[in-house]
Amino acid sequence: MKASTVTKYVNEIQNIIKQCNQILITTHIRVDGDAVGSEVALYHALRKTGKSVSIVNNSPIPRIFEFITQNVNIHVYPEIPKEKADVVFVLDCPSIERLGKTQKIISNNATIINIDHHISSEYFGNVNWVASDVCATGEIILNLLIEMGIEITPDIATALYVAIVTDTGRFIHSNTTPEALKAAAFLLEHGAKHSEISKFIYNANSFHQIKLHSLALDTLKLHLKNQVATLSLTNKMLEKTNVNSMDTHEFADIPVSIDNVSVGVLLREMSRPNRIKVSLRSRNGYDVNVVAKKFGGGGHKYAAGCEVDGTIDVVQQLILDVLENMLFREK
Repeated sequence: MKASTVTKYVNEIQNIIKQCNQILITTHIRVDGDAVGSEVALYHALRKTGKSVSIVNNSPIPRIFEFITQNVNIHVYPEIPKEKADVVFVLDCPSIERLGKTQKIISNNATIINIDHHISSEYFGNVNWVASDVCATGEIILNLLIEMGIEITPDIATALYVAIVTDTGRFIHSNTTPEALKAAAFLLEHGAKHSEISKFIYNANSFHQIKLHSLALDTLKLHLKNQVATLSLTNKMLEKTNVNSMDTHEFADIPVSIDNVSVGVLLREMSRPNRIKVSLRSRNGYDVNVVAKKFGGGGHKYAAGCEVDGTIDVVQQLILDVLENMLFREK
């Protein structure tokens, strides 16, 4: 990010913070590591300025991220603070609709500060700091806090490291830039708890999750001359293994990890009947954001998602048809 751009946004945000009383922080439905890490870091930082700060999300925090939220009171809708916020930070969320039910508690006269790195951002805020060239929203938050002169404590550093390490897939995705690695090193120097992050996020699979892996791998299929791999998760599988759908983020990375596969597709049944959550991952230059947008979703070039009505088989074919027509026919 250009220094002039950072300074512009930081000055805007600081002026807004100075004039406000109550701040709300929120993020997209089905919270991931970048979302919760960015929220927790900003919460700690804004509290240092003496402001009243609350976090409200549409859905609970996944089990693997709970270790960074121990000293943070995070409300899950419909549990909300009594005070109405006059400033709302919306983090890592490309559209206001992706907030889910949380959008209902945002006052019409509230100032919305949208901080995001999705290429599909709809620029819905009064302030829109959208940088699609950074690895994670957490990287933007780090720049914000440094420019504001906020002390980067071990708690803030750990939360932001979670944001960066998860959105880069442990630094293996194509969004692993020199800036991302410099940010990670800076956070480690400021007390990010690398061993705890490794333990709780990547080395704490429950027995039930491993059983779910086994069931899911039986659904693995190759398509379009072995360029696309699909994986499915049904509600029956989740019930049988007693795994919460919130704890299935890592499954989206399995199909695209297969040698010579360029696009991986995870299809998961949602609680709503005949509704499928589609998670797309890609490499080798394939832009899955354009595919997700075709179904009203979005995300990044190499990681995107959408929700589609139908059974897993029906939705899978719809996705494959679009992949064939929009991506693989061009290559």
